[in-house]
Amino acid sequence: MPSELLTWAHAYLEQDDEIVVPIKRMWNEWHAAHSEPSHEAFTATVLADKRIEEMGGVDHTEGMERMSPEELEEYERGKEEAGFYSGPRVKLKSRVITMEHIAKMIKKHNDRMEAALQAARDSMPEDIDEREEGQLIDAIEMAKEMRRKLREAGLEPSEDSQQNEKEAQ
Repeated sequence: MPSELLTWAHAYLEQDDEIVVPIKRMWNEWHAAHSEPSHEAFTATVLADKRIEEMGGVDHTEGMERMSPEELEEYERGKEEAGFYSGPRVKLKSRVITMEHIAKMIKKHNDRMEAALQAARDSMPEDIDEREEGQLIDAIEMAKEMRRKLREAGLEPSEDSQQNEKEAQ
């Protein structure tokens, strides 16, 4: 199984747009078709492959110690459904991270953040504290400002070219 798993992991990392990939996302896809190995064993096998390098990790549960185990599990599930995975990230040593890749990832993550902030604002209760609503509006404006800066730097198409593209479809 390890050689089949590593062949699959190598192909996955070779083709993924993100280049740097959360192991948990990889394991979820592997696990959908295979009952073994566990997440921990999968992670150990992937990290042991000399063609793969670890690129750090993220813990989205940091600061959430006050949550019950059930609440924490629900929180993590929600984060993963939104595309935010905790744990180590990996990439193939043979894949080079280019400026184009970095710009594309910044844009992708900014778009996702902006959409999440807007969804949070849309679902706010009517009786929300004005200060809290203001903080959320400020965060949305910062995400929009980042999009403007990406556009100015030539890393995102302008609104005019996006509109022309939509009309052509």
